[in-house]
Amino acid sequence: MTRRSHSTTQLSQVAYAAPFVIADRLLRFAMAGPNPSALDQREWQRMLDEKWTAAVQGSWAMSGAVWEAYCEAWFNAMSGAWTPWSMPSPADWWVRGAQSGERILSAGLAPVARTVSANRRRLARRKT
Repeated sequence: MTRRSHSTTQLSQVAYAAPFVIADRLLRFAMAGPNPSALDQREWQRMLDEKWTAAVQGSWAMSGAVWEAYCEAWFNAMSGAWTPWSMPSPADWWVRGAQSGERILSAGLAPVARTVSANRRRLARRKT
């Protein structure tokens, strides 16, 4: 049995929660019509702020993860240059590259998954 990657779990969280959040917000905005209440306007502004915040946090996290992957690859290449008998095989390079890609994607998805899941819980509580 294969282990699911962390980014797959995050994508599943987003895919599960996002339709509920979108439907709730669109219904609220449609019911408000041309005269939204102060609560509706705050929800709209919150939605816009959350999207920008998650995008910026995700891009910073991904750039940090790219830098870590670069440093790790450089260190591995340099340590192999000094001790060629400990140089990883090409298959090991592929595995390390895939793991680095997974860490980069997971770092970028974390703020989005966290925000969407929190909105799902918050909007579900508000209805009751």
